[in-house]
Amino acid sequence: MNKLSPLSYLGTSLHQVAFVVKDMDAAQKFFTEKMGVPRFMVLDKFSQGVTDKTYRGRSVDMQFKIALTYSGDTQLELCQHLSGETCYKEFLERRGEGLHHLGFFMDDKPKFEQALADLTGQGYPVLMSGRVNELRFVYLDTEAAIGSIMELVYLDQFTKDMFAKIKRGDF
Repeated sequence: MNKLSPLSYLGTSLHQVAFVVKDMDAAQKFFTEKMGVPRFMVLDKFSQGVTDKTYRGRSVDMQFKIALTYSGDTQLELCQHLSGETCYKEFLERRGEGLHHLGFFMDDKPKFEQALADLTGQGYPVLMSGRVNELRFVYLDTEAAIGSIMELVYLDQFTKDMFAKIKRGDF
């Protein structure tokens, strides 16, 4: 087993900073008016396209929406829980709104699988996961180690192209 720590990813592939919010409109307004973010691409029905949804090892029906934008090369994501069991709902109940996870994007499937196996093998359990076509996302319980949840994302070509459009503001 490759002896990686969650912190070893921070210097090489941190791509996203994500916040859980109760009110997507209010959160966007804050980032737009106070932080200078021009706009977000809102994916109101994102979770409807997610398959293989799990929460703490169980298959679940969960609904959530996300909004994406960029600050330089870093993607900002807003996540709003809508229904079912999600790590967003759990976070809101435990801590309230705020910084939820750090996202690490990978486009090499074997490396993604190895990173996931290494981290779960070191005792960082999967909180929530799902897939959209070839894209996979997995939230890992790394709060005790780094103060935040980690999300590993395997990016397919469609999603890489969509992220490039969002980064350019071409939406």
